Amino acid sequence: MNRPEPHDILPGTVLEFYGSKEILCGVVLAVKDGRFHVLSEKNREITLARSRAIHSGTYLMDPKRGRDELVRELSEISAVRKRLTEQIDLEEVWSLLESDDGEFHPYEIAEFIFTTPVPDNSAAAVNRALLQDRLYFLSRDARFSPRSAEAVDQRRVELEKEAELERKLAEGASWLEALWNRKTVPSLAFRDELIAALKEYSLFAQEAKESALIKEILKRAGLAPQPQTAFRALVKLGIWSEDENLLLHEHGITPAFPAPIMECAGQIAATNRLSASKTTREDLTDLAAFTVDSSLTRDYDDALSIRELGDGVLEVGIHIADAAEFVSRDDPLDREAEQRVSSIYLPDDRISMFPAALSEGAFSLKAGEDRLALSFILKMDSDANILERRIVPTVVRIRDQLTYHDVDSRLSADSGLSTLFELARKMRQKRLERGAIILPLPEINVYVNDVGMIQVTRYDKETPSQILVSEWMIAANATAADYLADNGIPAIFRGQAECRPETEFVQSDHELFAVYRQRRLFSRAELAAVPKPHCSLALTNYTTVTSPIRRYADLVVQRQLKSVLAGNRGVYTIGEVEQLISKLSAAQGRVFTIQRKWTRYWLLKYIEQEDLETLNALVLDKNARFAHLLIPELFLEINAPIPENSKFRQGEMVRLRIDKVNPREDMLKSTILDSPAR
Repeated sequence: MNRPEPHDILPGTVLEFYGSKEILCGVVLAVKDGRFHVLSEKNREITLARSRAIHSGTYLMDPKRGRDELVRELSEISAVRKRLTEQIDLEEVWSLLESDDGEFHPYEIAEFIFTTPVPDNSAAAVNRALLQDRLYFLSRDARFSPRSAEAVDQRRVELEKEAELERKLAEGASWLEALWNRKTVPSLAFRDELIAALKEYSLFAQEAKESALIKEILKRAGLAPQPQTAFRALVKLGIWSEDENLLLHEHGITPAFPAPIMECAGQIAATNRLSASKTTREDLTDLAAFTVDSSLTRDYDDALSIRELGDGVLEVGIHIADAAEFVSRDDPLDREAEQRVSSIYLPDDRISMFPAALSEGAFSLKAGEDRLALSFILKMDSDANILERRIVPTVVRIRDQLTYHDVDSRLSADSGLSTLFELARKMRQKRLERGAIILPLPEINVYVNDVGMIQVTRYDKETPSQILVSEWMIAANATAADYLADNGIPAIFRGQAECRPETEFVQSDHELFAVYRQRRLFSRAELAAVPKPHCSLALTNYTTVTSPIRRYADLVVQRQLKSVLAGNRGVYTIGEVEQLISKLSAAQGRVFTIQRKWTRYWLLKYIEQEDLETLNALVLDKNARFAHLLIPELFLEINAPIPENSKFRQGEMVRLRIDKVNPREDMLKSTILDSPAR
């Protein structure tokens, strides 16, 4: 077998090179400094480095001939080589050379196919075929070596996968391009798979498993390869809404319950447990018990009652829905509730911890119906001194379902409500004297109706009704914590280590500013299996047990209480409580994040809806470039650049101009106006 001798590339030499991903023929017009000035078969003159030439033969053309004539001959040579390339059976050639471990020059391989001596066109055709081959031969430094049979089989599988990927890319891009431009959308075999990948990419961006695939499909469809584009595509498909809550998807939270859970809830709701329980429970159905909640509340988990016992002694009852009576540890409902960790209240939705048949039905303290409860009975004198505390399983019947507004409007005319409020106010004062710190902030309630209209209302947490309810719930929770602590029972206790006082006072005319500054100095409340002091409440022991329908931690504490009341040592060991705390802390953090971010989304939508142009903003903090602001009207915190030569200070109210709002991207661009707001 003869190896071709290397030859110089001279003017007139026909060589081949890659141009726009195809092999082209060209004739060398001139050689200078190792570079070739070439006329291509496309009638273009270009300069090539030697490394770009992939084949050159011995045939010489006269470079002085007319340009059109040279181009015509180059086209004829290229056509001949293309035809010869199509005739080459590389599989047959590979079968002849497969057992040889050597490397071959295209001329040598051509000798197996064409007659000897091999002409330029035949050698060039073999070179083209080998360069285009992705299956049988490996290429290195213009030499080719045959793959082993095993390597060919493996490579064939790889190429099939690549072909399948290319098909998906092409078909997916065509489908998305038609969808985006409102054309007739073609059928797509992997539609469900593509939609799932679009969802994941819109949620997790680069961390999505198929992010590379989706980005390439978007690029080929002429679309920006961004998560927001994937989201818009899903909206166009009608799979997601314009206001889809991606936070729920991101954390795998769904309002709907699995079918087995719904079946279990239905069975519990249909079972009458009152008859069996009445003989072992204290009957308090004669009390004038009532609930106090928002007008939107449907799941009532706590109620209050008050009656005079004589000799100046008052009996206050805090009655908590006995969810633990229905839901046993580790049963399907319990595992579902533990996973959900709490009910989630959003401006446009409510995601319950239990199915509605239970949270709004069998568990709920609904007016006019007998319900199982765990009651905290406090005997007190008129100065709010507690004379006796006891916790007892009961049956209660709610007389009234009041709203906070109802309580505030009836307070002066209703002796029971006014007495409860006066006792609550005195209990609060006692806590303040023990060192409690109350830094109330007004709350913003954001409600979105069925047609997407947003209502934003601000309410004061220092109204009599709010104080009344919060103080009695604190009293019940503290009673539960003291009882568990006195009996050495582990539970989900809540503590707060430190409430540092403000030491760097900043003058401000706005009380809200001082509250914000003081709050940032407080240690975060922490969960523990053993009791720890709670500094801002000024309580030695504290837990929460008053919302077992809405919070899983409260359900756990309720179980522990009931177990001890029955003469046992608790349902959970200290190790099990610690494991639960670790799990619930992380899960509850996710819930808080979802509620905070999604409320913020709708507040930004509200700014759009109302076309707000300017707003007052309180300067909470600032540095050389940015100010951290609070919009009191919406309780929305934002950052804004500080204009040049601005003289406003921390604690001042400034006027803010709204420049651009994008709720989906959590963007609010604004400009601080020069003059402080008055």
